[in-house]
Amino acid sequence: MSAPDDPSKRALETALFGRFHHQPIICEASSKWYGKALIKLSDDLRNPQAVWSTSVLRSAIILTMYELIVATSSHGWIHHAGAISRLLEVRGPYRHQSFEERLLLEAARPLIIARAAVEAKRSFLERPDWLQIPWALDPDEKSLRDKLVDLSCLVPGLIEDRRDLARRKRNVAVLLANQCSWDDHWKQVGRYRCIASALVLRCDKLLKDVRAWKEIWDEQSNPITLFTLPSGASSSPDYPEDLFGPPTSFHNLYEANHFSMYYQVLTSLLRLTYECHYEASPTASDMTTCTIDRSLHLKPGVELPPTDHDDLLVERRKCAIQVCRSVPYHLSSELHGCGGVYVIMLPLLMARPIFRPQAEEAKYIDRVLAHLAGIWGNQTPQWFG
Repeated sequence: MSAPDDPSKRALETALFGRFHHQPIICEASSKWYGKALIKLSDDLRNPQAVWSTSVLRSAIILTMYELIVATSSHGWIHHAGAISRLLEVRGPYRHQSFEERLLLEAARPLIIARAAVEAKRSFLERPDWLQIPWALDPDEKSLRDKLVDLSCLVPGLIEDRRDLARRKRNVAVLLANQCSWDDHWKQVGRYRCIASALVLRCDKLLKDVRAWKEIWDEQSNPITLFTLPSGASSSPDYPEDLFGPPTSFHNLYEANHFSMYYQVLTSLLRLTYECHYEASPTASDMTTCTIDRSLHLKPGVELPPTDHDDLLVERRKCAIQVCRSVPYHLSSELHGCGGVYVIMLPLLMARPIFRPQAEEAKYIDRVLAHLAGIWGNQTPQWFG
């Protein structure tokens, strides 16, 4: 547990209280605690004994959350998440088999994944040892949420490979522009398409696993019900039921967090899968018989599964609509204070580009984001998107 005078904990508590009660003076006071916490964390990191303590890791996690709420700089949370990542990797997965340290790992993983996705770099969390060892002594303790986070750990690596694929495509274009021999050109084209095909199979596999997770969650939790505002409460801005359908609700904010996390992962993965399918589509010759490195996990002669690209785009739109349907529940401060704001923020930012700028759906999301920035003082819309 955190010490009562832990400056990082005081900074986060003060910031949340000031945001919720619209007290700028209290919010400013949180920055003083934040400064003290940074000094203490810096001193602890230079201390050979303290650096291995759970308090150091806990402070780094809390300061990352503080940055997500207060946004002292455009990428402050990324720097803190990077520190968490380095601390965890050095500690190794075996150090997180105890209950307390496993809880810290579970709190840190979404922050590390978010940073890795933003930077388009795979994370050490995708390695099998980090997916298995912390829960090896108590396998029943791995919750349904933990299993969804396991799947999301694989997304940054796919994003990095997609970026490498784009770089390879540019290299092929340069070869053609430099009038290389057709033999050399088609060797590069074939290599490119085979790598793209292997990436497609990995995306399809993860997409299937994520959808399977949702089926299990629906069976076990069945949290979604018709949402009705508490008596005397209001949802601002007004929810356009004729546009999205009836608003949805959940048993509690914990279930709502599962819902939001699922649509974050699914939205990212659908876009990634669509792009990779497009890149893997052959335009000149059949690429299924090319010679491919064993590391690509694709053997010669393996046919790619047929996929309708339009279906992927339609499903992305449905994801965005589901996120919008949950907005009234998340914005009900009478139910859960400001907690819902931070649960729904990122899904909304990811849903926004799916609609055309002048579409009514996009206008509604813009109104919600402006409402959050104006009422809650949250700066996230200015830099997370």
